[in-house]
Amino acid sequence: MDLYLMSPPHPTWKLRGRSNFRSKEAPEVDARIARREWLALATAIEQEGGTVAVLPPDPELSGLPYAAEAGHGLPPKEAGGKMRFLLPRMKGEHRKLERDKWKPFVERLGFEVVDPVVSEDAGIWEGQGDVAVFGPYTFLFYGGRTDRAGAEAARAHFSGDVSLIGVEPPAFHGNMCVLPLGTSRTAWLCADAIDEHSIAILEAKIGRDRTHFVSEEEIRLYATNALPIGKTLLAPSIMPVRTQKLAEHAGMTVKLFEMKELCEKAGGASRCLVCKVEKAENISIPDEYRLERARAEIEST
Repeated sequence: MDLYLMSPPHPTWKLRGRSNFRSKEAPEVDARIARREWLALATAIEQEGGTVAVLPPDPELSGLPYAAEAGHGLPPKEAGGKMRFLLPRMKGEHRKLERDKWKPFVERLGFEVVDPVVSEDAGIWEGQGDVAVFGPYTFLFYGGRTDRAGAEAARAHFSGDVSLIGVEPPAFHGNMCVLPLGTSRTAWLCADAIDEHSIAILEAKIGRDRTHFVSEEEIRLYATNALPIGKTLLAPSIMPVRTQKLAEHAGMTVKLFEMKELCEKAGGASRCLVCKVEKAENISIPDEYRLERARAEIEST
């Protein structure tokens, strides 16, 4: 199965770090609405064939809903072994303890947990927000919140063709400036947020005929933070019309979600809200981590 790790906002959820261009000056969020925005996305993921495993929220960890930074799942090191899960090491003080919540959660699901960045001075690596896969190629991003030392430490646990890609503001994660669309065999890049050397790497691996460029203005409207599932693209409603049409031209169905609290105020779109583990094997989801349990709690409040 394709597994999606998610965590809903707590009923008392509010902005704490305010460390991105959306949240910095945003008004206070409405936690009740945010929880329903989260549920709408999680429901759509399961309707598209994904399986959602839900980490219960924590009132002290406001960044927990942005599960792209939960870490990253990898296949077993050897046949018959456990799938691996690489823990992150977050930059923001208010997010550093999230790993301590994700660790027992993924262990209970059946993962072998690995800490790729073993000390505070060994680098910052913010998980799947800085990972992109296109066919046989894996790209690990640095230069935003993840630094090069953290990306190098994580790379040691990946196999195959792995390239380091440098990102620049306004992107603070790789998923803000690169979006692979696997079923259409194309990818979107924002040249304004990727260093020149890295653009050459991406074009060489992806292929110029499969590369489509989006603007800085478009990534500020989360064009590259949509979530592709098969031939469907789950996107925030502020996604630019041009990129919606670009996806449709590539044979994808675009489904838009109102995300005023989670995206327009807090600064994270649909791709930011999940940690996807493709082809998850030997994973068991306890009933208390199933989406239906979270749905009942959210709909009752």
